[in-house]
Amino acid sequence: MLINPAIDPHIGLSAYLGPQRNLYTGEPYELTASHLAQWRELYVPEITPERYLLLVETGDEVLDYRRAVERYAGAEQVVIAGGDHSLRSFPEHLPRILRFAGY
Repeated sequence: MLINPAIDPHIGLSAYLGPQRNLYTGEPYELTASHLAQWRELYVPEITPERYLLLVETGDEVLDYRRAVERYAGAEQVVIAGGDHSLRSFPEHLPRILRFAGY
């Protein structure tokens, strides 16, 4: 079950190398090249589409939803017009998420 997945954070976050602050706690940290290398190692070039349910909204201001739609082609996908990165429509998808998870 994927909600607004970052497709390749090892590339996209390279612009943010250096000192950062946690958006919620304000705690400082440093994003390093080592972090990006660790994300690169986790990247799986080929996926098994039937293992995934993708939920995205086209109004996501952080990630381009089209990259996720392309990456997870063949997977069950829910693409909602509008919305934002918080996936405003999340509550209405709970029954589908539970079915997908086998509950």
